[in-house]
Amino acid sequence: MKIVLFGPVFPFRGGIAQFGGVLARSLEAAGHEVHLVNFKKQFPRLLFPGKTQFDDSPQALRVPSVRVFVPWNPLSWRRTAREIERHSPDLIVFQWWMPFFGLGYWGVIRALGKRSRERLVFLLHNVIPHERRPGDRFLSRLALRKARYYVPLSRTEEREMHRLFPEVPHDSVRYSPHPIYDCYRPFEGSREEARNRIGIHASRLLLFFGFVRQYKGLDLLLRAMPEILKRDPNLKLVIVGEFYQDREPCDRQIRDLGISEAVVIREGYISGDDVGPYFAAADCVVLPYRSATQSGIVQVAYALATPVITTRVGGLAEVVKDCVTGYIVPPEDAGAIAAAVSRFFEAGGRAAFEPNVRSEARRYSWEAMVETITSFAGRPIEH
Repeated sequence: MKIVLFGPVFPFRGGIAQFGGVLARSLEAAGHEVHLVNFKKQFPRLLFPGKTQFDDSPQALRVPSVRVFVPWNPLSWRRTAREIERHSPDLIVFQWWMPFFGLGYWGVIRALGKRSRERLVFLLHNVIPHERRPGDRFLSRLALRKARYYVPLSRTEEREMHRLFPEVPHDSVRYSPHPIYDCYRPFEGSREEARNRIGIHASRLLLFFGFVRQYKGLDLLLRAMPEILKRDPNLKLVIVGEFYQDREPCDRQIRDLGISEAVVIREGYISGDDVGPYFAAADCVVLPYRSATQSGIVQVAYALATPVITTRVGGLAEVVKDCVTGYIVPPEDAGAIAAAVSRFFEAGGRAAFEPNVRSEARRYSWEAMVETITSFAGRPIEH
């Protein structure tokens, strides 16, 4: 069937763009004709907290697309709708994760013809974002209410969808878990070779990976480090990612806690083949989130057979199996994080958990996501 996928993909960077690129390839692998309608711009420069919105590395997931949509430019909304309809799609798939785009999405949907609107599927990463702002609920309802079908990527978002739209028929909402990011090449060497590759040497290594934002709770992990180091003074924490907030409070906290020798910060966006060595070098990934829907970092970790210690927020506890693929702790509790790290190593560390992670990862396939999305095609429309 013909499918139009609307949302950011290459040359944009980040988890949503990566998701779109892998989904497009998975749909094509299943025999579908896929057309990508991309953003031309994503955020105004003044509103973007990072260094760049683009991934120009040779390792970027490059998929062909037509770049047309500008969220704040009404002229682009109609052009986007025309580009979508030009392909006469059987399904139109929108990625949704941020109310900032709500008005622009509404404009595109409003400009689409009736038949196109009846074949519209929303992939729901976040119905309402982690860091909520006034107007989020209004903009989310504005954009989402005209669609026919919805695919939430966690049970938490499925419940949020039904709270926001109690009138939507339950058979129009089909949960499908976030698939693993198997687009990253695993590092082929040993853990010691991986640590040599990234230039970090320690008896044990914890990994915090991804954009640094307040809701991700890095400060809680740092607060847990003195207790963790009492059990193993040679352990290290490596923080890999771009700061979407002022870095100085993090540096100051590290100095005040006296853990400078145990913490390595690799600031910057990591993509492609550079991802695998960090996960191969780590004993486990630690995600001390204060809030979440689901996390693409868990799905990167699962793809690279890395155990995870995380908090019981959003959909994270749906994916991480406590005492099986890692540990789940209460949010906002540095002591619980330290205790979980201790339990993890007492239970055998990565060697004990890795087989379970590999087994669990098989549940999160792109084939299942493709099947869920395409199951809406050809259904009768209820008016």
